[in-house]
Amino acid sequence: MKTFKLCSLAILVDDKEAADRPYAGKDIPLVDGLIINKEETRKNWFLDVVITKEWLPFFEESHKEQKQFMVEVTITKPTNDPATLVCRVKNIHELKEYISVHLDGVLVVQKDDLSDMLLQMLISEGYSGEALFEEFKRRKKDRGQVIQGILSNAYLQVKQKGDDDSESS
Repeated sequence: MKTFKLCSLAILVDDKEAADRPYAGKDIPLVDGLIINKEETRKNWFLDVVITKEWLPFFEESHKEQKQFMVEVTITKPTNDPATLVCRVKNIHELKEYISVHLDGVLVVQKDDLSDMLLQMLISEGYSGEALFEEFKRRKKDRGQVIQGILSNAYLQVKQKGDDDSESS
Protein backbone atom coordinates (compact mmCIF):
# COMPACT_ATOMS: atom_id res chain seq x y z
CA MET A 1 0.00 0.00 0.00
CA LYS A 2 1.09 3.54 -0.73
CA THR A 3 -0.02 6.61 1.21
CA PHE A 4 -0.25 10.12 -0.24
CA LYS A 5 -1.15 13.57 1.03
CA LEU A 6 -4.65 14.58 -0.07
CA CYS A 7 -4.52 18.15 -1.43
CA SER A 8 -8.10 18.65 -2.60
CA LEU A 9 -11.47 16.95 -2.58
CA ALA A 10 -14.53 18.00 -4.60
CA ILE A 11 -17.98 16.47 -4.82
CA LEU A 12 -18.92 16.02 -8.48
CA VAL A 13 -22.46 16.17 -9.78
CA ASP A 14 -23.35 12.69 -10.97
CA ASP A 15 -27.07 13.07 -11.75
CA LYS A 16 -29.84 15.66 -12.07
CA GLU A 17 -31.19 14.97 -8.57
CA ALA A 18 -27.80 15.70 -7.00
CA ALA A 19 -27.39 18.90 -9.03
CA ASP A 20 -30.06 20.59 -6.88
CA ARG A 21 -28.31 19.82 -3.61
CA PRO A 22 -26.12 22.47 -1.96
CA TYR A 23 -22.97 20.29 -1.98
CA ALA A 24 -23.10 19.52 -5.72
CA GLY A 25 -19.94 20.53 -7.50
CA LYS A 26 -18.38 21.94 -4.34
CA ASP A 27 -14.77 21.82 -3.25
CA ILE A 28 -14.54 20.61 0.33
CA PRO A 29 -11.95 22.64 2.24
CA LEU A 30 -9.63 20.13 3.87
CA VAL A 31 -8.20 20.56 7.34
CA ASP A 32 -6.10 17.48 6.64
CA GLY A 33 -6.31 14.36 4.54
CA LEU A 34 -4.57 11.33 3.19
CA ILE A 35 -5.33 8.79 0.51
CA ILE A 36 -4.07 5.22 0.42
CA ASN A 37 -3.70 3.16 -2.72
CA LYS A 38 -4.68 -0.35 -1.62
CA GLU A 39 -2.89 -1.67 -4.72
CA GLU A 40 -5.69 -4.05 -5.60
CA THR A 41 -6.75 -5.02 -9.10
CA ARG A 42 -10.03 -3.07 -8.81
CA LYS A 43 -8.16 0.22 -8.24
CA ASN A 44 -9.44 0.60 -4.66
CA TRP A 45 -8.43 3.56 -2.53
CA PHE A 46 -9.03 4.54 1.10
CA LEU A 47 -9.44 8.22 2.01
CA ASP A 48 -9.27 9.81 5.45
CA VAL A 49 -10.46 13.42 5.31
CA VAL A 50 -10.60 15.86 8.20
CA ILE A 51 -13.11 18.60 7.45
CA THR A 52 -15.41 21.10 9.16
CA LYS A 53 -18.64 19.91 10.75
CA GLU A 54 -20.74 21.77 8.18
CA TRP A 55 -20.27 18.73 5.93
CA LEU A 56 -21.62 16.28 8.53
CA PRO A 57 -25.22 16.15 7.13
CA PHE A 58 -24.02 15.21 3.64
CA PHE A 59 -21.73 12.44 4.86
CA GLU A 60 -24.23 11.15 7.45
CA GLU A 61 -26.93 10.86 4.78
CA SER A 62 -24.53 9.16 2.38
CA HIS A 63 -23.42 6.74 5.10
CA LYS A 64 -26.92 5.95 6.31
CA GLU A 65 -28.21 5.27 2.80
CA GLN A 66 -24.92 3.75 1.58
CA LYS A 67 -25.01 6.12 -1.38
CA GLN A 68 -22.18 6.17 -3.84
CA PHE A 69 -20.98 9.56 -5.01
CA MET A 70 -18.23 10.85 -7.25
CA VAL A 71 -15.31 12.89 -6.00
CA GLU A 72 -12.37 14.48 -7.70
CA VAL A 73 -9.14 14.37 -5.72
CA THR A 74 -5.70 15.86 -6.12
CA ILE A 75 -2.84 14.17 -4.33
CA THR A 76 0.70 15.08 -3.27
CA LYS A 77 0.74 18.61 -4.80
CA PRO A 78 -2.11 20.93 -5.73
CA THR A 79 -0.67 21.28 -9.24
CA ASN A 80 -1.06 17.55 -10.01
CA ASP A 81 -3.86 16.47 -12.31
CA PRO A 82 -6.96 15.30 -10.46
CA ALA A 83 -8.32 11.76 -10.40
CA THR A 84 -11.98 10.81 -10.15
CA LEU A 85 -13.28 8.18 -7.74
CA VAL A 86 -16.65 6.72 -6.87
CA CYS A 87 -16.83 6.58 -3.07
CA ARG A 88 -18.91 5.31 -0.18
CA VAL A 89 -18.68 6.51 3.40
CA LYS A 90 -17.15 3.84 5.61
CA ASN A 91 -17.03 5.70 8.96
CA ILE A 92 -17.53 9.15 10.41
CA HIS A 93 -15.74 10.22 13.60
CA GLU A 94 -16.64 13.44 15.34
CA LEU A 95 -13.57 15.22 16.66
CA LYS A 96 -13.49 18.23 18.96
CA GLU A 97 -13.74 20.86 16.22
CA TYR A 98 -13.92 18.78 13.04
CA ILE A 99 -15.05 15.46 11.62
CA SER A 100 -12.92 12.68 10.20
CA VAL A 101 -14.58 10.84 7.35
CA HIS A 102 -13.31 7.52 6.02
CA LEU A 103 -14.19 6.77 2.42
CA ASP A 104 -13.69 3.68 0.29
CA GLY A 105 -13.23 4.65 -3.34
CA VAL A 106 -12.78 3.06 -6.73
CA LEU A 107 -10.74 4.92 -9.30
CA VAL A 108 -12.94 5.84 -12.24
CA VAL A 109 -10.73 7.92 -14.47
CA GLN A 110 -7.39 9.62 -14.47
CA LYS A 111 -6.24 12.43 -16.74
CA ASP A 112 -5.00 10.05 -19.43
CA ASP A 113 -8.30 8.11 -19.36
CA LEU A 114 -10.27 11.34 -19.88
CA SER A 115 -8.02 12.30 -22.77
CA ASP A 116 -8.50 8.89 -24.39
CA MET A 117 -12.29 9.05 -23.97
CA LEU A 118 -12.45 12.60 -25.29
CA LEU A 119 -10.34 11.70 -28.32
CA GLN A 120 -12.55 8.68 -29.10
CA MET A 121 -15.65 10.87 -28.83
CA LEU A 122 -14.23 13.50 -31.18
CA ILE A 123 -13.28 10.89 -33.79
CA SER A 124 -16.78 9.41 -33.57
CA GLU A 125 -18.14 12.96 -34.16
CA GLY A 126 -16.17 13.06 -37.43
CA TYR A 127 -13.21 15.24 -36.48
CA SER A 128 -9.87 14.50 -38.14
CA GLY A 129 -6.53 16.12 -38.87
CA GLU A 130 -5.90 19.65 -37.65
CA ALA A 131 -9.60 20.15 -36.76
CA LEU A 132 -9.39 17.12 -34.44
CA PHE A 133 -6.32 18.54 -32.73
CA GLU A 134 -7.82 22.00 -32.26
CA GLU A 135 -11.18 20.70 -30.97
CA PHE A 136 -9.36 18.29 -28.62
CA LYS A 137 -7.34 21.16 -27.13
CA ARG A 138 -10.45 23.37 -26.80
CA ARG A 139 -12.59 20.74 -25.04
CA LYS A 140 -9.76 19.53 -22.84
CA LYS A 141 -9.11 23.07 -21.65
CA ASP A 142 -12.83 23.69 -21.06
CA ARG A 143 -13.38 20.67 -18.74
CA GLY A 144 -17.04 21.61 -18.69
CA GLN A 145 -20.08 19.74 -19.91
CA VAL A 146 -18.14 17.35 -22.13
CA ILE A 147 -15.92 16.16 -19.29
CA GLN A 148 -18.94 15.95 -16.98
CA GLY A 149 -20.67 13.74 -19.54
CA ILE A 150 -17.65 11.45 -19.75
CA LEU A 151 -17.45 11.27 -15.96
CA SER A 152 -21.18 10.52 -15.67
CA ASN A 153 -20.82 7.61 -18.10
CA ALA A 154 -17.80 6.31 -16.17
CA TYR A 155 -19.73 6.69 -12.90
CA LEU A 156 -22.63 4.66 -14.28
CA GLN A 157 -20.26 1.91 -15.40
CA VAL A 158 -18.61 1.70 -11.96
CA LYS A 159 -21.99 1.84 -10.23
CA GLN A 160 -23.31 -0.98 -12.45
CA LYS A 161 -20.18 -3.03 -11.78
CA GLY A 162 -20.66 -2.52 -8.02
CA ASP A 163 -24.30 -3.64 -8.24
CA ASP A 164 -23.26 -6.72 -10.19
CA ASP A 165 -20.63 -7.58 -7.56
CA SER A 166 -23.07 -7.20 -4.66
CA GLU A 167 -25.59 -9.50 -6.39
CA SER A 168 -22.99 -12.23 -6.83
CA SER A 169 -21.95 -12.08 -3.14
